Amino acid sequence: MMKHHLWGSWLLLGVAVLGVAPGCARGTPLPRALKGQLELEQAKPPKVVIKTVPPFALLEQNGIEVLIRYASENELNHFFSKKVIFGKYAGNSPYPEQTLVFYVRIANKSGHRIQVLPEDFVMIDDLSIQYIHLSPDDISAMYEAKGDFWSFAKSTGDLAPGYYGAPFKVAGALGAGSPRRANYLIRQARLTGGYVHDRVTYDGYVAFPRPHPSAKSLKVILANFKVVLDAAGKPTESTDFEFDFTLTPVTNP
Repeated sequence: MMKHHLWGSWLLLGVAVLGVAPGCARGTPLPRALKGQLELEQAKPPKVVIKTVPPFALLEQNGIEVLIRYASENELNHFFSKKVIFGKYAGNSPYPEQTLVFYVRIANKSGHRIQVLPEDFVMIDDLSIQYIHLSPDDISAMYEAKGDFWSFAKSTGDLAPGYYGAPFKVAGALGAGSPRRANYLIRQARLTGGYVHDRVTYDGYVAFPRPHPSAKSLKVILANFKVVLDAAGKPTESTDFEFDFTLTPVTNP
């Protein structure tokens, strides 16, 4: 099983940086109405990347240790290129540019089994935009339909895709394969839900939509860990693991 490969591979990769959607250095422009498809044909602004501070975070509660670390494009490409793990499907990362990916490692030292539900994980930025966890089926469906990633964000304010100048769209098929390949690879590497038994260390990748370009900080909430289960396997106690990250923009020359 590939789970033990993830933790070792990141040590060689250094501090990660992330490509984000182009923003405006002098403030976020007012949203404008798009009159037609020709409006979407716009010149690409200079590429902007961000660093996460800290690069990783560690938290322990109820005998459960959780580490979370931003996974850079370089790290993902390196990991998914391993033919010994992925065989003929090895190649570039299956995660689209419009996603933000974290590596998560869970070490259960509680003395009993727990239950993890990645579908309950959320990310919230300082603009009060909430982003939901993206499953492999979510991502492959967006490839198939060239869907809008903003359908996976829930805003509590008046922000909308128009702030980007145009909605996020997946740009065609994968560079090194198909939606089917993406689904297969992400399923192999994702943090899956289910029971984590005592003294087991469990890891995988978790994806969210890429945050708004004006966001300066993120709170990642790995929510609803079922930390106490009764004899029938029903949860009697749950807890959240919350991690704060600062986004530092860096413009490439």
